[in-house]
Amino acid sequence: MEGRSEMFGRMQAEKFLLVLCAVIACVFSSEFLDQEWKAWKAKHDKEYSNFRDEIFRRKAWEATWQKVQKHNQLADQGLSRYRMAMNKFADMQVLNPEATSAYLPEIYASEHTPEERSSRKCFLSNEKSQNYVPVQDFSRNLNIPETVDWRDSKCVGRVKNQGLCGSCWAFATVGVFETHHCIKTKELVEFSEQQLVDCDPGNSGCCGGLPEKAMAYITSRGVMQAKEYEYSEKQHQCLYKPDNAVNFNVSKYFLLPGEDNMALAVGFNGPIAVGIDASHDFQLYCNGIFEGDCSPYPNHAVIIVGYGTEHDQKSNEDIDYWIVRNSWGEDWGDKGYVKMRRNVNVCGIASHSSSVDLTR
Repeated sequence: MEGRSEMFGRMQAEKFLLVLCAVIACVFSSEFLDQEWKAWKAKHDKEYSNFRDEIFRRKAWEATWQKVQKHNQLADQGLSRYRMAMNKFADMQVLNPEATSAYLPEIYASEHTPEERSSRKCFLSNEKSQNYVPVQDFSRNLNIPETVDWRDSKCVGRVKNQGLCGSCWAFATVGVFETHHCIKTKELVEFSEQQLVDCDPGNSGCCGGLPEKAMAYITSRGVMQAKEYEYSEKQHQCLYKPDNAVNFNVSKYFLLPGEDNMALAVGFNGPIAVGIDASHDFQLYCNGIFEGDCSPYPNHAVIIVGYGTEHDQKSNEDIDYWIVRNSWGEDWGDKGYVKMRRNVNVCGIASHSSSVDLTR
């Protein structure tokens, strides 16, 4: 009987120690996350309108923190080709409805504020392009360069930030014109996205648009310099001044079917505008070649400024990639850029692309 009693006592003590260790681990984990949360808010200048909103955002942030840690462990093991970061979008992730809606139903009704949703979904791919936009189908007999990076030409401007306005289409269009204009004139000039947001009747300002429609507008009206028509993250009354606009000799603007044509256009002509699905995984991108979870349905416009190939030692295969410039600021991704896997239509990147030909 005494032996059984001692064994029972030891079992109870071991259970107590296990529970105690679990409690201590939770306390330390909670304190660690509290410190990380405060540091993250300070780094990204995050302030919330009320306590309930901050609770919701903190829950989203914690879910993102867990996701980023797990993903980067895979990257460390060579099981993923890209890394994630706890960037400025870390409090905007979708939570499990069952974990939040019971006590925050009115906040959970939208994963983001309307402005946040609009700024992330600004490519209106469901709209039809003008019928007269031609499709450029290059000859498959052309041999493209193995690597291209138009940043080396000093004709790719700084990474800009569209902010809480769904104007990605304007930034993609203006970025393409800036570089193509520089390639022809050897002068890099910043043009006005705000003019397109305010004045382009074929698109919808901060509610989205299509680059080829904006290309049609610039071809017809020209575009003012950014210093004369500054960006404000909101749509205002049109202040376009024809006498101050730069006009281009546009031989054509066109759509590009498929990644072969896209590569030919980038290799021989210059950067192109493309639509992609800016998924949650994409929003958290840090570096490497992105091939994360996303749909083939574009909702965001970006610029391809080059392409290349890297050898993956883990799989012993060559991985083709695009060099993509985003419009979410230099504090996103790899100084505002992302490498996206090429020739597999990642995130629908081959679904909708467009560019322009300028003559001197």
